[in-house]
Amino acid sequence: MDPKEKQAQVMEVTMDDLKSLIADGVKEIVGDLKAEILKESRDGVKDIKVETDDEKIQKAAQFVKDICMGRIEEKVVSTNNASFGYTIPTELADFILTKKDKISRMRKLANVFKLSGNFQLPAEGTGVTAYWVDDNATITASDPTIEKRSLSDYYLAARVLVPRKLLNTSAYNIVNFIGELSSRKLRDTEESAFVAGDGVGKPTGVRGAGLGAIVQGEATFKYKDIVNLYYELPEQYRQNAIFMTSGAGMKLIRSLTDQNNMPIFDVRDQTIFNRPVMECVDIPANLGVGMNETEIIFFDPWYYWIKDGEEMFIDTDKVISKLQTEIVVAEAVDGVFTMPDAGKKITGVK
Repeated sequence: MDPKEKQAQVMEVTMDDLKSLIADGVKEIVGDLKAEILKESRDGVKDIKVETDDEKIQKAAQFVKDICMGRIEEKVVSTNNASFGYTIPTELADFILTKKDKISRMRKLANVFKLSGNFQLPAEGTGVTAYWVDDNATITASDPTIEKRSLSDYYLAARVLVPRKLLNTSAYNIVNFIGELSSRKLRDTEESAFVAGDGVGKPTGVRGAGLGAIVQGEATFKYKDIVNLYYELPEQYRQNAIFMTSGAGMKLIRSLTDQNNMPIFDVRDQTIFNRPVMECVDIPANLGVGMNETEIIFFDPWYYWIKDGEEMFIDTDKVISKLQTEIVVAEAVDGVFTMPDAGKKITGVK
């Protein structure tokens, strides 16, 4: 017989055939079941209704049918005291609704490189001075210096303990889900450090890089304040510079008008003075004595260097004494703003 014809015959199974197949298995336990019922009757249980073989077969057939139709979440509960029914553990759906993460800016804009271990980045310190000199005059000597920017391997990690029971009963891949949640949180946390980190066991953020600062001139934020900030940054760094501020700062910038009462914020490409303006949740909106001040940073993000000492990884291990599985997601990373001259900020903005 052709294999395809044989397969077709196997697939053509009627409900009667299914009942017949199940009956062979059910009949083997019917004898034991009747014996148990008789024993209970002798002990005084007289209200048990003994089901026939056909009824048992029908229940078994229905059970198989429910599984085939995908109704595994159904719970069959009968009012008969002698009916055992069946119960399938409740499972997670194959889709879990997740929140949106904050928008990470720095890693996309910065200079990112891979290197394990400590790294010393040489940077220009004191430069050289040139002089106009007369004939036979001695040229004043310069004393240039080289500074360094240190980058290390700071480990950022998340650890979750998952019950073994959940892993065994869930239709959803819990390990992948926990791994995704953890990796997203690592990205959020490193972004906060790249912007506002203090450098103690974590990257040094651009806010703490010793940027030159100016203060808002009047009680309220004016057009001249943003102009002062723009021209405070040396011209050679403006070409690739961006503005970055909090949500409160964005509101102020979008409401600014020039001397002709024209808005300075270009809604088409989100710029002012042809330079991008970006909102950053890691710049506080409650700075200052009145708790209603913020700041605006204007800097070239290329000079923020990020060193990936070890790329993000996920590992699992069994905690057998507690019937749990340990999931760890981690990475080694550091970051520093290598050229403080390439950034300026205005504080006391409100």
